[in-house]
Parts: sequence; C-alpha cells; structure tokens
Amino acid sequence: MKAKRYITHLLCLVTLTGLVITGCAPVISKEALREVDQSVRFEELLENPQAYRGRTVLLGGDIIETQNLPEKTLIIVLQRPLGFQKKPAADGLSKGRFIVSAPGFLDPAIYRPHRKITVVGVVVGKEIRSLGEIEYAYPIISKRELHVWPSEDSPKEPKVHFGIGIGIGL
Repeated sequence: MKAKRYITHLLCLVTLTGLVITGCAPVISKEALREVDQSVRFEELLENPQAYRGRTVLLGGDIIETQNLPEKTLIIVLQRPLGFQKKPAADGLSKGRFIVSAPGFLDPAIYRPHRKITVVGVVVGKEIRSLGEIEYAYPIISKRELHVWPSEDSPKEPKVHFGIGIGIGL
C-alpha cells in the first residue's frame, strides 16, 4: 500500500515539475540569444541601419501589417521594449518601426495587426517607405527566429484548473 502511494506521489511530482519547467521555457533559443549583439540599441539602429548590417539583434513589438510577396513575407512592427521572457511590453513606449523579412509564406490571419512578436535576426539594411506625409527609413531584419505571442484578446483565465468536487462553468 505504501509503495503504491509513493509511486502516485512521485508521478504527481514529476508531472508538476514538467508543467513548471515548460511554463517557463524561453521563446527564443539559447543559441540564437548568444549571437545577439547586446550593444545595439534600437534608437541607434533606427538612426543608421546601414551601420549595423550583419549584426544579430533581438527586437519585439506589435504587428502593424503583414505583406506576403512571391518568395517572402514582410512584417511591419511597432517596436516595444522587451520584458519578462522577451515579451514586448504592452504599455512600453515605442522608439519607432522596423520590418521583419521572413522567407516563405506567413499567414496574415496569424501574424495579424496588434499581435505581439519577438524576433532574433540579422540587420540587412533599410527600406524607405511613405508613412503619412513623410518618408520613413525602416530597418530590415532578416528573421532567424520568430515568436508570435498569444493574442491579447484571448481569455485571461488559466488553462489548467485544480479542485475537488463538482465544477460548473457558465
């Protein structure tokens, strides 16, 4: 009887440990993070993208628009400072905009406006585009790793519930 109880407790402990570990898993690999040039500040990158060509950067923000082209997808992003787990801050003051260039097709229904993304990529240059009445120089980041965060409008309730007895949901 004691052995059965011991095994049950051990299984619960292993399961709980697994849930805790996966709940804190990084969204960007350690390998990619090691290559990031921490000295590059977004304000400097925005001012002169050509000076940072070839450097690997870590950026994040809110998607403004996703454009699919024949061989790649461009994601226009409003930069936000990164917080816990490299997630863009919801209320962080933006320093500007940048474009993520990703090979192939990325579905604009998934990479839709207002979704938050975090990207590690290489600075490949800049693109001048009209933004209202001005010409704006967007730094272009060639995607190495990209993470799209769960939508902000998804329910805030926890996905896992623990309890004893009968539960009724409305």
